[in-house]
Parts: sequence; C-alpha cells; structure tokens
Amino acid sequence: MPLYMKPKKVSRKLSDHFSKRDFLCKCGKCDGSLKISLGLLGGLEFLRSLAKNRINIVKGFECVESTEAKKKFNRNYHAIGIAADIVIDKLSPKEAFSLACQVPEFKGIGLGETYIHVDTRKDAERALWVKTAEGNTPLTDKNQLDYFDEPILS
Repeated sequence: MPLYMKPKKVSRKLSDHFSKRDFLCKCGKCDGSLKISLGLLGGLEFLRSLAKNRINIVKGFECVESTEAKKKFNRNYHAIGIAADIVIDKLSPKEAFSLACQVPEFKGIGLGETYIHVDTRKDAERALWVKTAEGNTPLTDKNQLDYFDEPILS
C-alpha cells in the first residue's frame, strides 16, 4: 500500500446544473474566491426546471476589488453571493423575466436588454424593475404594459 495517496478530486459542482466556474468573478484580478447562496442556487435550479433550458450565468459573484473599482458598495448583491445576471437558452429576456417571477426565492428581479438579474435579498416585498436609459424603473401594475405585451403582475 503506498504511503501517499492522491486525494480524491474535489467536485467543482455546486448543484445539478451549476459549477463554481459559472459564478466566479470575471474581473481577472482577484484570487478566485467565491461566495454563493444556496438559496440562489435552489432558485436557479427551480427556474431551469420551469424553463426546460440551460441557464447561462453572465455575472455571478463580484469580488471586493471589482466592487471597489466600480464604486458600487451599497446593495451590491453580487458581492455577497446572492445575485446572478442570467440568460436562458431559447428564451428572450422578457420570457425569462416572466418565468423568474414564478420562483418564490427570487426577491429581486430586473429586466435588462440582453439578460435578467435575479437575487435572493431578505426584503419582505419583491422588487421588480426594468433597466432603462434613465436607470432602473420599478415595474408596477400601471406601467407593466409599457414593457410587456401582456400583464405579468397580478
């Protein structure tokens, strides 16, 4: 029997369909450390089951260095591992947004031009918004038809 045995490969998978690599900071300057919420992973797995398509993580965790460089300290949910910007294969961002609204874990959902933002903030009320040229516009019962062809809020 050898005195030294190679350690077993450590799984890089975080869940059935997501790995650590999906969520790593993309700044290229950090050490590759990672924070990711199990609630966020569970919500993404549920969303994937609803969509029946692959979810691509555009932005997951954001390191301290990246956050400081952008001067986005206040409410940066990516920096604490509870947010992801995503694209779902074969779905438009609007279709992905509508499906994300069915996931109870997601308390923050934002519609961008090419992706959606989802997060598991601890707020009691869900925050929905659309990213516009002026900034983030809250999505309400009154303005939802400005952005969607049919009502998505009840």
